[in-house]
Amino acid sequence: MKKVLITFGLMLFLTNSANSNETKCADFKKFSKKYLKCNVDKIKKGTIKKAKEIKQGTAKNKIKKKE
Repeated sequence: MKKVLITFGLMLFLTNSANSNETKCADFKKFSKKYLKCNVDKIKKGTIKKAKEIKQGTAKNKIKKKE
């Protein structure tokens, strides 16, 4: 029984640390400069990431069509 609890505790601890890289804008007061900047940065990073994914996807499709 102790082994099961220890294993469960370790799994819970390790999965929570994986989510810690995410930026949390809720720590700032709403409509403050820091809060708005935080949200803008999150949106900007997400947009850039999605644009790269789309570019890579279209590049792969062009190569397949040429062959």
